Amino acid sequence: MFEREPDLLTRKQCQELLQISKSKILELIHEGWLPARKIAGRFRIEKSDLVDFVENSKYWND
Repeated sequence: MFEREPDLLTRKQCQELLQISKSKILELIHEGWLPARKIAGRFRIEKSDLVDFVENSKYWND
């Protein structure tokens, strides 16, 4: 999944991959559903965390 994407993704890249809004991706990050780190003041998400979120998260599977 997401084989062509870099190992570290921006918030915007994740938004586009999941086809969700900026407010929704920020909600997922702030509520702890999607792990993210701030680097130079901007969120970065590891591709493996995004894949895990999509495949295993109760957020999607409820």
